[in-house]
Amino acid sequence: MASWSADSIYLNGKIVTVDPSDRIAQALAVKGSTILAVGSNAEIQDWAGASTKVVDLGGKTVLPGINDSHTHAAMYGGSRPPLTLDVGYPAVKSIAEIKQTVAARAAELKPGEWIRGMGWDTGFIEEIKADPTRRMTRHDLDEVAPDNPVYLVDFTQHQLVANSLALKLAGITRETTTEPGSEVVKDPVTGEPTGGLIELPAQGILMRVVPLWTRDEKRAAILQMMRMMNARGITSVTDAALGPGGIGYQGGLLGSECISVYNDLHNEEAMTVRVNVLYLFGEYGAISLKDFQRSILEIGIHSGFGDEWLKIGGIKLFGDGIPQTKTAWLSEEYPSGGHGGLVIPGATPEDQVRELTEMIGVAHEHGFQCAIHVIGDRAITACIDGIERAQREAPKELRHYLVHCDLVTPADIRRMLSLGIGCSTQPLLKWAFSDVIDQMIGIPRSEWQFPVRSLLDAGVPVSLSSDAPVAEPDWLQGIEAAVLRKSRASGTVRGPAQRISVAEAIRGYTMGGAWQDHQERIKGSLEPGKLADFCVLDRDILTTGPEEIHTIANVATVAGGKLVYEA
Repeated sequence: MASWSADSIYLNGKIVTVDPSDRIAQALAVKGSTILAVGSNAEIQDWAGASTKVVDLGGKTVLPGINDSHTHAAMYGGSRPPLTLDVGYPAVKSIAEIKQTVAARAAELKPGEWIRGMGWDTGFIEEIKADPTRRMTRHDLDEVAPDNPVYLVDFTQHQLVANSLALKLAGITRETTTEPGSEVVKDPVTGEPTGGLIELPAQGILMRVVPLWTRDEKRAAILQMMRMMNARGITSVTDAALGPGGIGYQGGLLGSECISVYNDLHNEEAMTVRVNVLYLFGEYGAISLKDFQRSILEIGIHSGFGDEWLKIGGIKLFGDGIPQTKTAWLSEEYPSGGHGGLVIPGATPEDQVRELTEMIGVAHEHGFQCAIHVIGDRAITACIDGIERAQREAPKELRHYLVHCDLVTPADIRRMLSLGIGCSTQPLLKWAFSDVIDQMIGIPRSEWQFPVRSLLDAGVPVSLSSDAPVAEPDWLQGIEAAVLRKSRASGTVRGPAQRISVAEAIRGYTMGGAWQDHQERIKGSLEPGKLADFCVLDRDILTTGPEEIHTIANVATVAGGKLVYEA
């Protein structure tokens, strides 16, 4: 027996360490919040003392705690019942069912009380599949909730539909305009608003009049989020946009008060998920250089502030939009016309690029890691140009990274490597809306979208994530999606050349996020001295057939040496 004993030992398992050699062990020992040893049963039993807890894994597989490196975690907790209606697939499959769901909530409320919903997806709505020109409008919602303001956000968070009362309260009329790259959708015949609001600046006009969740409701949302994450084996997340720019969005679930609630929970030692926060400046995400110049100087800290449970990781920027709304900025136009554009203030594309470049420069100069939402190839080039200039003027190792990075070109992949730029990308999203993307950008670009194989082969640091609540934080489905590249709806394979292995996908969900967090020395793999964060699966993910990975169940989760979930 060792001179001092472990608090707990875990025997008879398959320990997937994700260490530099991808070693597979049989057992591990934990002391306090850290891993004491990893090895064979005999080696680990040597660490047992009179008070050591012995856990027989019974042949189950253990992975490092999953790090979902790009989520909107607080919003995810609040995006589910009871706070918000679930109007997404598979809960509802048609506009008729959405209307029934809204009608049921209206029957429970007094006139004038708000109804909030989230999750609808045009690719899974029966009426839209039957008639691609059909859209859900304010009139649909007026039929079932004329006396309650209603808004329903889609699964991407980039568009919503509101009813007439909500539009009236927000003062949205046929004369209402918004920032470039966003849209108040209007009927082409009458010119009247349809209820559709595309991108954050347009949505922000409505969100100004939506009541904020109370602090207690935000706390309940965050606690719900942690329970749901732990149940899936997730022990770390990046909450990828919290701050003054999100105070009015989604009832404040992107606002600064959520950081304060996290702080409370940390002080109470109630955290069961490690949270890396990205600051969001600027009203409703309409971020400008002036926001950066003012806010960064006032905040008085920079990336890395905090500890292993709660830290400030960096700043969130929005480069362009998404393909579904034709707001991702492409070099080659969409099949239906148009190129999209940046969602940055500026009268011309040149002005917008200049503004983006300056924002990156200010953040870099003041020591903030930049995480930039960017999808179209033209927007990606602009972001890399901005980071390259910032690095040239003030060399720093901040690990800036691109979020999504759907249509990055091979030339820009090489530039990412040379500049140390990472990528947080989402195989789950390719699985979820591949068929819609086929239509929006054409099959050749859809085959290339999310080129994880090419990024890894080039040596670019890659982390895998869910973007919850855009998708459920189902990393097992995410691994299956990365390995198979199949569409959820049709089963069509898009981009088989971009498939990766199960082991590579596991690394993306563990060490990839740890690198992004600047915490690869303390988490992301199961090695002595690292944090005792791990999950226990009911089957061996390395030998399960790729088509069956999504059926594997997480049966236990340990964070900081403590059991935080057990099936």
